[in-house]
Amino acid sequence: MRIYISADQEGVSGVVHREHTSPQGYDYELARRLMTDEASAAVQAALDNGATEVWVSDSHGGNTFRSILLDRIHPDAHLITGGPRRLGQLEGLDKSFAMVILLGYHTMHNFDGVLNHTINGQAVHRVTLNDVEVGEIGINAALAGHFGVPIGVVTGDDRTVAEAKALMPWISGATVKWYLSRYAARCLTPKKAHGEIYQAVTDAMSNRKRLKPYKVGSPIKLRLSFKETGSAESAARVNGARRVDSHTIEFVAKDMETIYENCSAMVELWQPAWGAWIRGH
Repeated sequence: MRIYISADQEGVSGVVHREHTSPQGYDYELARRLMTDEASAAVQAALDNGATEVWVSDSHGGNTFRSILLDRIHPDAHLITGGPRRLGQLEGLDKSFAMVILLGYHTMHNFDGVLNHTINGQAVHRVTLNDVEVGEIGINAALAGHFGVPIGVVTGDDRTVAEAKALMPWISGATVKWYLSRYAARCLTPKKAHGEIYQAVTDAMSNRKRLKPYKVGSPIKLRLSFKETGSAESAARVNGARRVDSHTIEFVAKDMETIYENCSAMVELWQPAWGAWIRGH
């Protein structure tokens, strides 16, 4: 049984500021260790509950998907690192995986949560799929659903777990910190956070029959609203994109894989130097 872990950084216990999430930040190395160790706890839980292979995708774009420490990650993990990538935070996922774990995730832009944003905090204001507003949890859930793979676990702050459960009531959530403000939280110690993550993964793997792939009906209409009009002007250059107002682009496709790739391209056009999916937070 193959398990896929997509590990972001903003939802890791102890991570509360841009000084944690940027390579230029003075707390970045600490955040890398905390992120790596939470991912390792999820790997161990998966292996202890029947997984034969576990992939870990470094899914924090602040360092071009290079935040997890290879010499510190669980020795039996397969690490996906570096970018750009065609499928971003879920690179390499296919129907052969039994479950996806979204570890260290955060709330979408416009909703309270620690370090909340959607895709790119400097560029993106709002994303909808068939008129339902989604953040990175919803976007990745829809892509995993395209391959028939359910989300089993989401970890992060209390607001993040609530967002995930509103979309997918069947998931197991591990709350490792509690929102106080965008840059403050009440946090579990690493040992306690690892225990919560381990228990959530164990619960999801023990009850896999309750899990469902998150499906978005076809055709899929993506609406991507930017914070600046110039970003929408640039994104409109993507073939098939239609500008519906000064800040918003619409793109329609038959499947989520196509939506994901084109959404990524439109965000890249905001500032090409940022690279691929999920850049500056």
